[in-house]
This record gives sequence, C-alpha cells and structure tokens, in this order.
Amino acid sequence: MERRHKKNFFFTCLMVVVIFFIFESNSWFKTGESFIRKNIATHVEKSSYNLGNSFFNFINYRKIATDNTNLKNDLAKLSLDYVKLNNLITENDYLRKELSFLHEKKYDYVMVNVIGKQPFNDQILILDKGTNDGLSVNQPVTVGQGIIVGKIINVEKDRSWLELLTSPDGKLAVSLAQINGTAGLLTGQIGNNLLMEQISQDREVKENDLVITSGLEEKIPRGLVVGYVNQVESLAGQIFKQARILPAITYQNLQILTVIKGF
Repeated sequence: MERRHKKNFFFTCLMVVVIFFIFESNSWFKTGESFIRKNIATHVEKSSYNLGNSFFNFINYRKIATDNTNLKNDLAKLSLDYVKLNNLITENDYLRKELSFLHEKKYDYVMVNVIGKQPFNDQILILDKGTNDGLSVNQPVTVGQGIIVGKIINVEKDRSWLELLTSPDGKLAVSLAQINGTAGLLTGQIGNNLLMEQISQDREVKENDLVITSGLEEKIPRGLVVGYVNQVESLAGQIFKQARILPAITYQNLQILTVIKGF
C-alpha cells in the first residue's frame, strides 16, 4: 500500500513538472515570437517599406527626368519660334520702309535674294533673279532705302551676279551731296575699303561729307548713298587728290536687296 502511495505521488509530481514545462515552453514560445516580431519581422517590414519607397522614387525620378527633358525641348522650341518671329518682324519692318522709299522715289525695281557667293571671290554675290525679271548689266543694287552696294555685272534668265563696291575691279562715278556733277571715281580696295579718286585739287572735300552716286552713269540715278569721307589725302604736285570713304553699311550678311531697273 505504501509503495502504491509513493508511486502515485511520483506520478503526480511528474504531471506537475510536465504541466509546468508546457506552460514554461509556451511562455518561451511567446517570448521567441515576440522577439521575432519585434526584431526580424520589423526589419523585414522596414526593408520592404524602404524597397517600395526606392521603387516609387525611381519611378518618380524617371517621370521627373522625362518631364524635365520635355520642358527643355518645349523651351528650345519656344526660343526658336521667338527668334523666327523677331526675324519676321524685322524683315517686315525693313520691307515696309524699303517699299515706301521706292514708291516715293518712283523707281522701277525688283526685290532679290542673295543665294550665294562666287567661288574664291566674296566680292561677287549671286542673286535669285535675272533677265526674266528685267535685270541687266550695270543696274545698281541697293539696300536700306537707297544705299548702293554694287552693280550687276552678269545676268542669266533666272539669276545674276552682283559686284560689291568694295571689289578692286569695281568703278562708280560719285559726287558729294552738297555739289552738282561728278566729284570723283570710287574704287574698291583690299580689306573692304573704298577710295574716291580723281578729285580735283580745287574741289573742297571735308571729313564726314556725304558721298553719293553722281548720276553720270546711264542706269544709276543720282543720290544713292555710298558713305562718308573718312580721310582726305592730297599730295603736293599731283593734279588730283583722293579720299578714304567709310561705307554707309557693312557688306557682310546681305540677304534681301533691291535692284533699280529704271527711274
């Protein structure tokens, strides 16, 4: 009987230990679960969140970069359109003033465009009109309301060649605005300069005097502007004196010109 009682006591103690172990194991499990949740799971969630943010940030960056490129392209197009608009406004204003001048002078004229230069000679320009539009050799070519830049030297049906006043081969009868008749002969010089030669020694010529076409040449009216006297050179014992002339404009980048066909 005593042995049985001891056996029951031992079994009871064993059950208590087992129950205690189960409760303690459950507590450890909860503790482990809590640890995992607080540390590993939190880290995973944080990493996932950061990865998601990085992905969306990348998408946003691509979108921002694309928008930025589009904005730059739009700005470039607007800038180009603005330049074109300004050019059109400037050209329209030029043409309006030019036509007003030509009508006032009652010149027979034709507008031409420069389409090129003669190879190896930048003193000769190629124009887009010719005999079909009434152009002929020795007609004056002007710009800016009566400023002469040269003469036609060769003509075909649909194009012609303009020799600038600065060409060493060019000649033009000129005068001073304050006198009648011819005062000298204009020739071109190397370096885009102009020289007025064969001026009589008794002819008064001063710096800043306005030089114009004399009207002596058949196809060229009097009064087209050439430039201004820059320097007078007179050598003792010479029959004639000469003067350096400053052109009224620079002859670079000429585009729209006027050929005077009659007056």
